[in-house]
Amino acid sequence: SGKTTLLKLLLKFYDPNTGHVQVGNTRLNNMNTKSWRKYCGTVMQDGFIFSDTIARNITESDSEGLIDKERLQQAVRIANIEDFIEDLPSGFNTKIGSSGINLSGGQKQRILIARAVYKNPKYIFFDEATSALDANNEKIIMENLEEFYKGRTVVIVAHRLSTVKHADQIIVLDRGTVIEK
Repeated sequence: SGKTTLLKLLLKFYDPNTGHVQVGNTRLNNMNTKSWRKYCGTVMQDGFIFSDTIARNITESDSEGLIDKERLQQAVRIANIEDFIEDLPSGFNTKIGSSGINLSGGQKQRILIARAVYKNPKYIFFDEATSALDANNEKIIMENLEEFYKGRTVVIVAHRLSTVKHADQIIVLDRGTVIEK
C-alpha cells in the first residue's frame, strides 16, 4: 500500500508526482538531498552491509574515519548485538563478507539498527527494521530504543503491532490511502 514508497519519498529517493512533502514549514524538494540525509538515520528492508569490519559497517557515517568508541558501544547495546560481537574472535574488527553473507537476517538487521543509532540522527526511518528478529530480540531492542527516540522524529513502517505500540500516532494505510489514525 505504499509504506516503503512513503519512506523513500521522505528520504528523497523519489519526488512526488503530485503534491509535496514538507518537514515543518520546509518543502523537501527545496532541501539539498545530501544535507537532509545527514539528519536521517535509516533502516530499510533491504539495507546494505559493506564488505568491511563490523565497526566500519556501524560507523560508516563518520566520514573522517574516527570512531567514537563510546557511541559505538551505546549503538551495539541498543541494537542488542554486543554479545554476538564479543563472541567473534576479532570482535569489532571481524570482516563481514559482501552484503553480510556470513550473517543471519537478524544479525544483519541489528547491525543496521546500530548504524542508525550511531549516526545520532534527528529523524529516524525504520522500514520493517525488526522483521527478521525473534520476538525476544525485538522486545529488547524496542525497549532500548524508547529512550533513544526522545527528542527525535521517528517514522516506523511495521506489520507487527508490538513494534509500534508505543507510538504517538499509528497510521493505517490501505492501497496508498490513510484509512485509520
